[in-house]
Amino acid sequence: MNKKLLSPITRIEGHLSIETRVEGGKIAEARSMGEMYRGFENIMTGRSPIDAARITQRICGVCHEVHGIAAARALKALYNVELPKNGALLIDIILALHMACDHMLHFYHLSVPDYVDFGAILSYNGSHPEYKAIKNWVKAKGPYLFTKRVKGDYIKEPKYALPLIVHYVEALELIGLGSSALATLGGKAPFCHVVFPGGITTEITEDKLAKVSDIADKIYSFVITKYIPDVMSLGKLMPQYLSIGEGYHNLICYGGFRSTGDPVFEPAVMIDDKKLPFNSGLIAEDVASSFYEGGGLTPFSKGETRPSPDKANAYSWIKSPRYNGNPMETGPLSRVYLNLHKDNRLEKRLNDLGHPKERAFSTIGRHLARAVEAAILLEFLQKAISMVNPDEPTINDIDLNAPVTGTGLGLSNAGRGELLHYVEAKNGKVLRYQCVVPSTWNFSPRDSNGRQGPAEKALENTPVAFGDGMIEAGRVVRSYDPCLACSIH
Repeated sequence: MNKKLLSPITRIEGHLSIETRVEGGKIAEARSMGEMYRGFENIMTGRSPIDAARITQRICGVCHEVHGIAAARALKALYNVELPKNGALLIDIILALHMACDHMLHFYHLSVPDYVDFGAILSYNGSHPEYKAIKNWVKAKGPYLFTKRVKGDYIKEPKYALPLIVHYVEALELIGLGSSALATLGGKAPFCHVVFPGGITTEITEDKLAKVSDIADKIYSFVITKYIPDVMSLGKLMPQYLSIGEGYHNLICYGGFRSTGDPVFEPAVMIDDKKLPFNSGLIAEDVASSFYEGGGLTPFSKGETRPSPDKANAYSWIKSPRYNGNPMETGPLSRVYLNLHKDNRLEKRLNDLGHPKERAFSTIGRHLARAVEAAILLEFLQKAISMVNPDEPTINDIDLNAPVTGTGLGLSNAGRGELLHYVEAKNGKVLRYQCVVPSTWNFSPRDSNGRQGPAEKALENTPVAFGDGMIEAGRVVRSYDPCLACSIH
């Protein structure tokens, strides 16, 4: 038996370590360890419920708007307010744009360095202006990414490596444009402050809508002509990763993007390959292996947990969400796979790679689902923009000082998966606030029944051939796009 620790895991948000037991050149067992405690749920206690839409956005520097929107949806239920048509459309537009850009960021800037030798640009001797500009910049600055890396089987051949390197830079520019569009609708980016339970406060004009539409078109063109083909190229060059990182065949999707009529994603779950209706009442959080006390399996809407840093047999600050006792994977894979009856592009792309749809449960499969979802979201965005009427209201006002009493559940989406916010208030003050976030599902530790979290399970049987850098394990971990800042909120 040989234990190896993958820590710190770079190119993610937050502090994650993966401890593995390696036998026969493969990972036999893995433990996912969230290494911080932050207490955002406790910060909300005693405050005005409205504060949630601002404070929870600070849970993460990447997943910001998504928390504001999930909080607003929980508050919508608490304050019993409906959104005008424009408000619902614009919130969905903000969310779709944020998620599409987040997907590009995850692939090119957080994951591609696991697969491509960026130093290949230094051997380029042609006349392509973009290649030459990047080469000259690397020679002048010597950035770490282009000059150092852990051991691994990287893509080095220029005809495959150089386009991915150029697209890495191009994606940065487009994500910047996406942020500009988000600021146009949300007042600022990151951390837009226009989202409220009854809609958004931004004044919408034809010019603003045209600007956002034009930027979305540019991003969509990149997704169709470069992002999806790049993931397909990776699948052809690294076909083993269509078998590595399988994990459970358990998926959870809350549904979403309903403002144009028929929802883009319908709610559903899959347990051991069997598709079932979704029931939010079956979600609970286990703390058996987490640094919390609170009494076994705690439904998200009941009970209390408190930090316990010296708890015996605990190894993570991440809790263990379970659906009817089952560990569940969430993410673009869950949304797209559970909605193949509405849009089967993921299945078609896998077929083009010579694989059935079940190979979506893999490292490359998760990347492909993200790329396909980016296209789906941007197509929805343009449809939603066409339905916005600048002459109609964007928000229904509420009394922000009302001594509201009750509960609210907000089911929403984020780039990394499904997002839940729950609020309980009395006389205008928060009694309890809880978030169940995508990376809490995906990177949860073992539960009271000994079942691993999804990422722990997916790491089993991953080959380890390149020493302590464990490049193969890193590829599996990053396919989930981990956000530890969110998961240890």
